[in-house]
Amino acid sequence: MLRRASSLLPVAGMLLAAGACDQLTSTSSGGNPVMLVTLNARTRAGAYTTNPVGNFYRVGSATFSSAGSATDSCRVLAYDPNAVPTPITATPIGGGGFVAIKMSGRTDTLRKVSTTDFTYRLSTTAGILFTPGDTITFVIPGDVAGFPGVTVQGRTAEPFTFNPIVVPSAGPMTLTWTAATDANAAMLVSLRYNNGTGTGLNAQLFCDFKDGGTGTVPAALTALWAGSSMRDVLAQRLRTALIRVSGATDSYFNMISIFDLPTPVSP
Repeated sequence: MLRRASSLLPVAGMLLAAGACDQLTSTSSGGNPVMLVTLNARTRAGAYTTNPVGNFYRVGSATFSSAGSATDSCRVLAYDPNAVPTPITATPIGGGGFVAIKMSGRTDTLRKVSTTDFTYRLSTTAGILFTPGDTITFVIPGDVAGFPGVTVQGRTAEPFTFNPIVVPSAGPMTLTWTAATDANAAMLVSLRYNNGTGTGLNAQLFCDFKDGGTGTVPAALTALWAGSSMRDVLAQRLRTALIRVSGATDSYFNMISIFDLPTPVSP
């Protein structure tokens, strides 16, 4: 039976570097089919592009990412800009010859990379033009030995403004931004700094807030970041969709969409 726990990934930077990988437990036979999809917004000539990536697995248990799991808290974590994500070792399966996608008035297809790489991608790394915040539809034809045929949807993360940070002389620090339009969003903030050892950014205050437009960094943590001569900030709006597909064996679809500030540039 699939364990349907939901949790945010531990580090905002890791969320990107790891391709937003959920925690999956491998199984060689039986288990539940799952589809994981990740996509982020990128800028190009005043517009936005995205490049959805999908993978299908058969698993014994899974902990899915959920924007609803935001804790309104901050903690100190290491930061390594060159960290390599831990690969998923769950059993890869198929979802059909291709997955059709529809978004912002456009259609395209995600296709399996090869007979040995079951990752579904667009034919170009440049991605497709879209309007962040729009709903994306996935039409999965299905595979008799893999994920079933189904049509599912998820809303992508919309743009936001993160207001300039005012560092107090003492006490907690308030962060503010334009709030999400519904409750299915979280704001992830990575306040990166040098902890006094080595060179470069090597530590961070990682905060995951409910996306209501404001969050507070405790005074003790504020002092760590404010006292460093080297600081940086990454803010991410996270939206997720978790859908159970009922059947003889239930299947699960988990989409993770993020909008970053600063926003990366499209290839």
